[in-house]
This record gives sequence, structure tokens and C-alpha cells, in this order.
Amino acid sequence: MWPSASWRILMGTPTEVIFKGAIILSRMPDSLASRRKRMGSLKLRRLTQAYLTPYDELNKDNSGQRIDEIYGITQDLILNYQSVTSGLFPRYSKDKSLGYVKDSIYCAMACWACSTAYQRMDDDRGRQTELRQSAVKTMRGILFAWMQQVDELNTFKNNNLAKHALHARFDLENGLQVESPSDHGYGHLQMDLIALYILAMVQMISAGAKIIFTHDEVCFIQNLVFYIERTYRTPDFGMWERGTRYNRGQPELHASSLGMVKAALEAINGFNLYGSSGTSASVVYVDIDGHDRNRTTFETILPRESNSKNTDAALLITVGWPAFATHSKTIFDKTVTKCVRRLEGKHGMRRFLRDGYLTEVEDNTRPFYEEHETHKFDSIESQFPLFFACIAITAKLKGDDKIYDEYWNKVQGLLVPDSSVSGGWILPECYYVDEVNAEEEKKTGGTDLTPVSPSEFGHHLWSNAVYIILLLLRDNLIHPGDLDPINRRMPASQRPRNLNRHSAFQGSMEGADPVVQMAIISESTRLQSMLSTYGIPSQTPHEVEPIQIWPSARMVKVFECLGRSKSMGLSGRPSRPFGPLGTSKVFRVFGDTIVCYPLLFEVKDFYLSSDPAVLIDNIKRDVEFVARRWKLDGRPTMCIVLREENVAGEYLDHILDLLVQLKNGYVNGVRVRLGRVHQLLNSACMEHVDFATSDDIDFDVSPLEETQGGQLLSSHTSLGKEGLDEELTEASFQGHSDHELIDIISKDFSDSPRSAAFAIWIMMTRHGNDYALNRVSLVSRLDRLYRRVCASRSWWLVRYCAGRLGKTMNSLAPGITSILVRGKQVTLGDRRVCEVTLNKPHTPVEIVHLLFSSCPPEDPQAAVMQQELIIACADLICQTPSTFNGVLTIRLSWLQEAIKLLLQYVKCSDLVGSSSCPPTPQTTGIPTTHHYSMAHIVASMKSVKRADIYDLSPTVIKDVVRALMTREHWHLLSNLQTRRLNGSLNRVPTDFYDRVWKILERSSGGIIIAGQLLPQQPTLSDMTQFELNFSYKLEEMMSTIVHPEYRQLIVELLCIVATVLERNPEVSFHDKFDCEEVIRNAFHLYADQEGIEDRSDLRPFYQLENVNMKTSTATYLTKAIVELILNSRHITKEFDIHSRKKRSDSPKELDPDNACNVS
Repeated sequence: MWPSASWRILMGTPTEVIFKGAIILSRMPDSLASRRKRMGSLKLRRLTQAYLTPYDELNKDNSGQRIDEIYGITQDLILNYQSVTSGLFPRYSKDKSLGYVKDSIYCAMACWACSTAYQRMDDDRGRQTELRQSAVKTMRGILFAWMQQVDELNTFKNNNLAKHALHARFDLENGLQVESPSDHGYGHLQMDLIALYILAMVQMISAGAKIIFTHDEVCFIQNLVFYIERTYRTPDFGMWERGTRYNRGQPELHASSLGMVKAALEAINGFNLYGSSGTSASVVYVDIDGHDRNRTTFETILPRESNSKNTDAALLITVGWPAFATHSKTIFDKTVTKCVRRLEGKHGMRRFLRDGYLTEVEDNTRPFYEEHETHKFDSIESQFPLFFACIAITAKLKGDDKIYDEYWNKVQGLLVPDSSVSGGWILPECYYVDEVNAEEEKKTGGTDLTPVSPSEFGHHLWSNAVYIILLLLRDNLIHPGDLDPINRRMPASQRPRNLNRHSAFQGSMEGADPVVQMAIISESTRLQSMLSTYGIPSQTPHEVEPIQIWPSARMVKVFECLGRSKSMGLSGRPSRPFGPLGTSKVFRVFGDTIVCYPLLFEVKDFYLSSDPAVLIDNIKRDVEFVARRWKLDGRPTMCIVLREENVAGEYLDHILDLLVQLKNGYVNGVRVRLGRVHQLLNSACMEHVDFATSDDIDFDVSPLEETQGGQLLSSHTSLGKEGLDEELTEASFQGHSDHELIDIISKDFSDSPRSAAFAIWIMMTRHGNDYALNRVSLVSRLDRLYRRVCASRSWWLVRYCAGRLGKTMNSLAPGITSILVRGKQVTLGDRRVCEVTLNKPHTPVEIVHLLFSSCPPEDPQAAVMQQELIIACADLICQTPSTFNGVLTIRLSWLQEAIKLLLQYVKCSDLVGSSSCPPTPQTTGIPTTHHYSMAHIVASMKSVKRADIYDLSPTVIKDVVRALMTREHWHLLSNLQTRRLNGSLNRVPTDFYDRVWKILERSSGGIIIAGQLLPQQPTLSDMTQFELNFSYKLEEMMSTIVHPEYRQLIVELLCIVATVLERNPEVSFHDKFDCEEVIRNAFHLYADQEGIEDRSDLRPFYQLENVNMKTSTATYLTKAIVELILNSRHITKEFDIHSRKKRSDSPKELDPDNACNVS
């Protein structure tokens, strides 16, 4: 608008005003003119600048123009391809049919980041809202697509099967499931995908976006949390949707999936999905024990990605932006360094070694590869610039400017021109090796790669979405806090505190462990009085009222209402038990204050808790575990429930020792505070349960109630005659008639408990479990007998009843997972029936079925004994992983044999001397220190009348496993005994599998082990030296060997062969290398020298030492190897015997991160 007419009459036109002003300034003195020129006329500028300065020049110096440029890039590369109906994005810009969830999430994050940049502007011209709502539409589109799979979600929560997984891609237009034959073989099971969605949703809601609208949607998100909580035992297809490196449709456990899940669970625990205006009804809960298992498994696998992938670029996204799954500098540096060293190229990062994706030699018409196909892709993998951008964003958010600048420059050098988009540059999905240059790349590397052309499929949206976020950071249009409003990039202790009434991961994740609060509850006033005489304060359930003491199973019933929605058909939380962390909270339920006691105090639990020594050890272990793993606000509060059976007889002193430690304030170095329940509430971690009412729950478990006392003590002494009928067998009762069996059952169990157990079981096999005698079913009678023999600690009969009742432990699946993630295998069953090797996690139902079906039915104790061994091994490998160095496969039946062997050796010899006060067969002689005592173990084993391990208490079994793995006092055993024990434990040198790989490289005909051929090809081409699958293959071959001492001799032979080949590079084997033939020749050499005529008995050979080089097995094995080399002329190179060139006596040291060792 021009100035008014009156103003123009007085002053003239704007041009005249400017001209007159210039004349006046020219007539002024220089100093005055220059000063006025600097200051300028505010009135003149105010009146004229708006008319004379073009709009583009006005914005030339501020960030508005730059954000508009990036907005144009976002429109051309991202927004133009969003489905107007479903809100999803395709993977490539020219795809009009499929919408991919992962790509859509990253596109939404780019739109959200761009909207955040506009939020800083005074006039965003509506673009902030446009971009934010585009991101919201995408997130809600994914939500609606998944909500159509409610039935699959409900099923998956209970069985974790891939066929019930939520889909990773949908129809682009309507968001419905893709109904095509190719989609059935697609790797939809991607736990990292669900976790990424949850993480991105929490970030956006924290920044002010409204994504969740209704309570039913809140319930669905809660069920997504249930979906991913068991990732630690759910093999999936990973970020690349292909599963194992071989792309054969087989899922495996991925560290990248575990890390993303860990980050998502930490982000959403206690989070309100309605934002700051939400109520308690929209808060999400996370199982803290499930989170801890995911965290432990994740940190254990790193820096590996999986069994088949030594490393993977997906880990860069997991430990860096957007997940920041670890805040340990050591773990972060080790993982990233390994990825960069192994996978980085000139044009980007390889996804993983021998990845055939988008290579010119890949047949992309087939979803899966052939059996021996991956070797074609060795050294010609495509390289992806996307990961350079991810590294740069991570460095920017962590404040590492040097790495940030380095990778920013690398990304800039990898852009390709495209005139169809604003700015004229795009980031290609990958660079590939041209087929013409493939051989040169394999030999020398460093050839120039070709970017994937967007002409056929269009540009890659995921890569360019990440590049747009990097551009916004580079131009300081957004800050780290904008991209990460929940501060995932910081350790929990450095994040701002967000106080609310629900538990969240806001406690200290570094520094000193918290104080563990302890409350002792006595089941009766009689027990309370007895403890008070020793100065131990305790309370009865009546005294703590109105606070209630619940078993954890009762709280599980409450949490089954969590996430339940009748209108959507959502079933809510599966019936999963609470772990030690979950029971260390104090709950507010229905207006009442509830304290839960852990599973180890449950009466219905596995019989291990009936051994007070195990109970004491488990209490100490749980206290240490809770103190080390507690990550919530408030102190953990543990409730110890003592029953009279726990303090009966000889165990009173040991229980009192533990209680005195609690009273003094320290247990195994952990600070504890013993007090009354009411005193501990103020500093406890309080969890408010607002999602259920008392009308929603049908309880089948009662709170802890006070007892009169005295009953269990009498039952403990009423079964003193079990030893009188220990010679009876189940087979001797098979011929009894029903009348005779009923007569035995009707008598008091105390007369002959073993006879009663046999009679009840035989009647159950004839008439079924529910057959009733005097209105009491047979299974109830057997369970009642089981309780009584648990109280009397008659361990043979306890295990028999437990096996017949099919008793199982709640911690089997986590225990096996703890073993598997450390690169071990577990073999269940008995070799007399069948053995099943577990090399991936399984559900508890699957484990129980495999366990009982692979053990002989005539030996019911075997299945429960193997459960004991699983837990013993899991506890030991978690406490001291080095004890399992050299053990790749834990064969439970052979471990049981090793215990039997040690029991026989102990009873036939004086291993470490006798104890002055040997314990009784039912006790263990618990050591006063934290560590076990070999003398007590030996004394306990010698006190058993029969050489039967089922008579040993669970504590002795656990300590014997430790003694076997640590090899204490093994120097007192003979060579044959040592070989048998090592063979039974499947122990090999830590570099054994690497050395066998070297032998295979120089054995063109392969290696024969126990009659099985390990061929050189395609083994070397299919596998790599640095993956566990080769070790598993070799271990599978050796598992067929029947005699453990012979297996150990095979191991010794292969180590000697490897040493010979390492010291003599001119030697190779042209034919098959037969281990059995070499051992036979070595034994014949020894027999000829010693004059042994019986060549079928190798026991004299097994007895030879390995110390004396003149008379050791190594001497004769080496002679046999040398004869084989000379007689068969296995020398492939000419060499000068007079050469003075020094040859290394030791093999070249391998990178410990890459060596396929079993440590």
C-alpha cells in the first residue's frame, strides 16, 4: 500500500524522498554523515524497506530459505509418494502396490523432523502442521493395518510362531494384508520392526504429536509390548527380512532385534500415550524382568549379530540413532569398530558378509538361495551409503564432531544427480560391483562401484528420509533434543527426571547399586517366636495388615486384565510369571497395598526349594541380581517368606547365618536394609495398578495366611522309613492286582512311601489320573505324597514323584536362552531314546515336550534331573562364563554320566580326603563361605549308600557341576578318568574349531570323523571361519561317538595335526584324512612296542600320560601322522632342508572378535 496523498504532498514520492536525503547527507560533515549512515533513519527504513526490498532478498540471510529448500526436497522425495488412503509409503518411489512398515516409519520420522524445524519459525505458512500430520497419518496407518491382525497377535503372544507374526508390508492403497503366494514366504517376523514403531511413536508423542485417540488403541499398544517382551527367546528374520546369512527361510536370534526391543521397552515403560493430558488409563506397563532378559541377551551376543553373522550393519542403527540401545562406551566402541573394520567400503557399508542383495549375480526371481549359493557373493557385496548417514547422525547426537564431519563428507561424495527433485541430488540405495569387475574386486578390491539407477524402481525412500534428517542437523535447523526428545542418547542417570505415579526406567544406571530392602514374614507365631529368640525380627501376615502378602501368581491374575479389550477381541497379558525384579515392587491394587513374595518361596514350585541349601543360595543370588539390575525409581523391596520346614533340623544354623547377614546390612557385598513392612513403604518402588477392578478377576490363588504351626515339622519326621524300602523297584509291582495296589495306597504313606508311589503310578497307567479312591484322585494322592517326601528330603523318591507328575521349572526357557546366547548348544534327552539339540531359543511348552519325550519312560527321574542340570549350568555360566571355555555343546545326558563317573571315582578312592564330620545322605554340609567346598562335596557323595546320583541333594548336584567345570583336584584322577570326564563334558581347546578349519583347508578330500565325512567343499565356500555354524557342524559329527574317552582322543589328534601343518606349510593331505585310521595306527605302534596282543582294547592307550613325551599318546599319534605324510607323499611344495629361514612355532594369532572359539 502506498503512503497517503497528504504525506506525498508534503514529502514527495518515495523516490524523491530518497534523492533529497542523499543530497542532504552529502552536504553534512564526514563524521556526522558517516554516523548517520551507520545508524540509519528508523522512520525512513520503516516506511520504505517493505516496498523497495524484494521478498527473496529479505529472507536471504535467515534459515527460512534453507528450510524451504529442504521442504521442497521432502516433498519431492517423500511426501509425494505417501498413500492418500492408508498413509503408508512404498519402498521405492515407482512402486504403487506395496507399503512397507519400516520404510514408512523412517519417512514419518523425516516429516516429523522437518515439521520440528518449521516450529522454530514465526510464520511457517501451515507447513509445520502439514508435515506433522503426514507423520501422524503414517503412524496411524500402520496402527490400523496391524489392528486388522488381532487374532494373529493374540495367538503369537502365547506361541511366538512366525506364521502368526504381524506383517511387515501391506497393500499400499487400503492397508490390508497382501494376499499373494509370494507374501507367504516373506519374513514378516521382525521384532525390531515392532520395537522401532513403538520407539518412534513415543518420541513423536513426547514432542506433542497426537497419535493415539481411544482406549482401545491404548490396549493395542500394550499388546504390542507383550508381543516384543519375549524377543530374547524369539528367533526372527531380522532387519533384512531374510533370517540367517544363508537366506533359506530360517529365523535366528539377532542382536539388532534385541537391542531395538530393549530401547523400546525402556522408552514406553510408564509412558502415557495421551501425552501430558492423559490419565492413568492410558499408561503402558512393561515387564521389568522381560526387559532385563532382553538386555542381558543383547549385551551377551554383542559384538556378534547372530550365529551366522559375525557382524552386521544393522547394529549401527541399534547401538546408535535411533535406538541408542547401549550406554556402555566399551560395548558401543567394540561393536561399532568391528562393523566398520569388517563392513565399510568406499561407497558405504556392506549389510553383512556374503550378502547377495542387489548384486548382479543374485537371482532376484527366487525368494531364497540354493544350499551352496552364498559363496558367490564373497567380496562383491553391495555397499549402502545409508549407514554413513546413520553414523553421522549418531555422532552429531553424541557430540563427536570429528566423526560427524568425516561421515558427512563421505555422504556428500556419494550423492548422485537427479534433475527431477529439488536440489538436484539424491542418495542412492546402494553401490554394486559391476559383473565385469567382479573377479578383480574379489582379488584386489577397491574397484569403482556403480550406484543403483532409480530409472527402473525409482529412488529409495528410506535412504533419502535419513539423508533429509541429516541435512536438517547439518544446517542447525533442528537440534539433538528435537530429534530425540526422550533423551535416548543419554544414560538414564543424566536424563531429566519425569516424576509420575508409575514406575519408569529413570533410576541410576551407573554407579553404586541400590540398597535392597528386606522384609521377613513368618508363616506362624510359633516360628516368629523361635526366630525372635535369636534376635531376628519378623512379622506374621496378621501383623502386617492392612498390607497384604500375595504370591506372585495372584498378581499375575491381576495383570491378565492389562491390555484386555472386549470390543477389539484382545486377550490381554499372557499368564507369564513375575521374576525377582517384578516382585520387588510394592503394588497399589483396588486401594490396597500389596507386597509379593518371589517364586522361590512358592509351595507349588519345583522341588528345588525344598532343599534349604538351594533356598539359601537362591536368596543370596536374587539379592545380588536385584541390586545389580534394578533400574527403577525407589528401592527394591524383597519379601522373604519362612516356613517351618525351612528351618527344620540341621538347616537351622545355616538359615540363621543368612538372617544375621541380613540384619547386619550386607549379603555378599550387597547393602540390604532389614525392617518392618510399614517402615519400608516410603522408600519403596510403588506401582499403581489402575487398569483392573476386583470384578474383573476370578482369583484361584489366595493371599498368604497365618498358620498354626507344627504340622510341617511333624510331617518332616513322619517319613523316616523310606530307606527301608529303597531296594524296591517299580517293575516288581507291575504284576500286582488292582486290589493289592489299592490296599498299598490306602495305608499311611509313612509306612512305605516308595511302595505307595509305585502303586499309585501303576494304577494311574491302568485307570487314568482322575481315577478316584475314597473320593480322592490318584494324581492328587501322588501330589500329596510328593509334598511329604519333599519335606523329608528323600531325594530319590522326590525326583521319582516329580517325574511322574511332570513337574517343570518356570525358569527353564530363560535358563536355556542364557546358555544359547553365549554361543553354546544344549542337547536334551537320553542317547538310549533320542537326543535333541537346541541351538535357538524355544518356548517353555516346547522345551517341556522335548524334555519328557526324549527321556526314557522307565526312568522318570531323568527328565527332572536334566532340568536341575539346565539351571545349574545357566547359573554357573552367568556367574563365571569362563568355566565353560572349550565347551560348545552341553549334552545333558553326558553331563549326567560325568556326575556318575565322579561319584564312582569318589566312592572307590580318596579324592581329597575324608571330612571329620560327614553329612548325612539327606544333607549337603553347606559351606560357610559363598563358594562351594570340594571336601563337602566328596563327603556328601561318599555318604550315599548306592552309586546313584538321584540320591544326591540338588545342592550337591549343583556343586558337582561346578567342580566338573572348574576341574578342581582333577590332578588326582588317572589319565583315563580325566579323558572320560573331559569327553563327557565335550570340552576342547578354545581355538580347536579354528584349527580344524585350517586342517580342512589343506585336506582336499575332507576329514573323516567317526565314520562321517566333513568335505572340504562346499564347507569352505558355504561357511566362514568366523561363524559358529562351522563349530556346530563339527560338534554334530563328534556327538555320534559313543565312548567319551575316544572322543577326547579325536580332539587330541586333531590338535596335533593342526600343529604339524602350522609348522610345515609344505604339507597337505591329497586324500581324505581319516582320524580313526590314524588312531588305530598309533595304537598299533604302541602295542608293538609294549608287546600287547589284544588290539581291540584301547584302554592301555587311554591310560598314557600327555606329559612324558617318550610315553605319551601324543608321541604315538605324531609318529602315525608322520608315517602317513611320508608314505602317502602329502608334500606339495619343494623345500630346502638346509634353509635357515626361521619358521614360527606358533600359529598366527587370530583376532579374538573373529576367532570361532568357544570361550
